[in-house]
Amino acid sequence: MDTLLHDTAVLLFAYTAEEEVGYKNFSESYQVEVNSQIAEALLQNTLCVAKSSGLPVMPILSERQIGANFGERLANAFQEVFAAGYQRVICIGSDCLTLSPTDLMLAQEALSKSPVVVGPATDGGAYLIGLHIDCFDLGAFSMLNWQTAELLNELVLYSYRMQASMGRLTLLEEKADVDSSADLRQQLEALPVYHTLSRQLTTILCNQESPVYTLS
Repeated sequence: MDTLLHDTAVLLFAYTAEEEVGYKNFSESYQVEVNSQIAEALLQNTLCVAKSSGLPVMPILSERQIGANFGERLANAFQEVFAAGYQRVICIGSDCLTLSPTDLMLAQEALSKSPVVVGPATDGGAYLIGLHIDCFDLGAFSMLNWQTAELLNELVLYSYRMQASMGRLTLLEEKADVDSSADLRQQLEALPVYHTLSRQLTTILCNQESPVYTLS
């Protein structure tokens, strides 16, 4: 078996753009096409950011996810990356506009010293979760209160339960993720106007037609 050049991989765990628009509305026009374009832009930007970190990237989108609920699907995705031979996994979604390759490099550095690294989101969730294989329990991890405002606290407790003797958790800089059109507008203001994603999303939003209410 080939020796891995890195012991750390980036797991991009996300919905496809088509599925993402079933859960989130990014556009005030409520148009499916506009929402899909935005979701695809966010996904491709995150993939580009991940690859720019220089770390191996394993995208596991919805069609490859296995499990009855979000927690099971995410835990199984971590398990798949660990099974590929990596000792450390940095998991990200596709909804943090300000995520950068530097953030992933900082997470990699932190994960070499701590068994758990978390990038806290402003809504109580997390935009990044890094785990060492020794701090991963598939069942316990899948049972956390995912997609709630309690997730950060749950991850802190999880880290102490899994590594009580070490008791080390590293928190990165807090960032906002995007769950709505209001979030998107706010986060666009945080990006430099010359940023590729900023220009791309601004073009999509400016080209949207008058509101056509096609989403339930």
